[in-house]
Amino acid sequence: MKRLVVFSLSLLLALTLIAPYPLEGKTKVLTGGHVVVYDIVNPLGVEYLPNYSNNSYRQEILMEDEFSKRVKVEVNVNPLNSSARFPIRPDEIPSSMQRFLSDEPKIQTNDRGISAKARELVRGTKYVHEAFADIADWIIDNVTYDAGPTVRQDAKSVITTRRGSCVGFTCLCIAMLRSVGIPARYAHGYLPPGYDWGISKKYWGVKIKGGGFHAWVETYYPDIGWTFSDLEHSKNFSDPFHILRYIDGVEHTPRYYKGGELDVENATTYTIFREENTTLPIDQLQSPKKTILGRQRRPQELGTVYGSVTDGRGKMIPKGEVVLWKGSRGRVFPFEHGRFSVIGLTVGNFKVTFRATGYQTLNKTWDIREKEVININVKLTGE
Repeated sequence: MKRLVVFSLSLLLALTLIAPYPLEGKTKVLTGGHVVVYDIVNPLGVEYLPNYSNNSYRQEILMEDEFSKRVKVEVNVNPLNSSARFPIRPDEIPSSMQRFLSDEPKIQTNDRGISAKARELVRGTKYVHEAFADIADWIIDNVTYDAGPTVRQDAKSVITTRRGSCVGFTCLCIAMLRSVGIPARYAHGYLPPGYDWGISKKYWGVKIKGGGFHAWVETYYPDIGWTFSDLEHSKNFSDPFHILRYIDGVEHTPRYYKGGELDVENATTYTIFREENTTLPIDQLQSPKKTILGRQRRPQELGTVYGSVTDGRGKMIPKGEVVLWKGSRGRVFPFEHGRFSVIGLTVGNFKVTFRATGYQTLNKTWDIREKEVININVKLTGE
């Protein structure tokens, strides 16, 4: 089988690797894109939603009438490609953005504890993307999710108690970023039913994920603009199941538009009209310690093998799995839509098994060199 080694500026060699087996539970770096088109319906109407785009996200209202909206959300998870230096020079921040560096009642940018911790985390940092990652990774690993009614969600309380909901994560991240001179702002949105984060409810005895209101961060990079991050899920992008309602300080808020609902508790329904997902894991990072998703922002750290799985006629096999063996133990990488990706590989020789229902099992051997990214396409024979 032909072996294609793919090189780019974002796939340069970096650190020395050990132990020929993937590392578990680390940041998965994605590439590609993901588009979801929703039909949102409510008999009383659907609340105002903005057209909005930034470096990683685009929301567009395609159609709307008295009772519904068709909304397209498109997400880009290709490499971040920011080389903005840190600290940011004052002349790189327009006067209109000064408000996104200021102190607010729940975002205590000037709090000594918040600013001291943020400065400690970014000490010696040379790029804005590194400063953001240093702060975000610390919050992800050190703050426990807690949406309890007695848990205060302002930034000062969250850094003190190390507990917070999406609101607390967002307020603390914004406060810490602003305290070191990085503009950041608060995004308000909604996660539709079925999303993993969604609140479990029972309707007619059936338990479903009900969705709910959500908050996340928008960070400013002087050379590429604004980009979203959801510290419970992803860095430098938010997936297309984040429907944007408004951003604090940006005048497209629903306060200026009356009427309509978005919450499923008020009879709002969501139907996916169209979805196209071309994202693929391409790397695996060492931080944060919690499993989260990210965009590539620096040289490749670990090896990756990716490709397609087709049948004898060249048709993509819709579902199956790749098993990576270490002795008698195997780690399973499921694949869908005929595309697979095995990430986190260190230097070594690997035995792998491809299997899918209705097809013969295929065993292969991979010889992985340091931080190599390889494209291998596989064909399975029917049983």
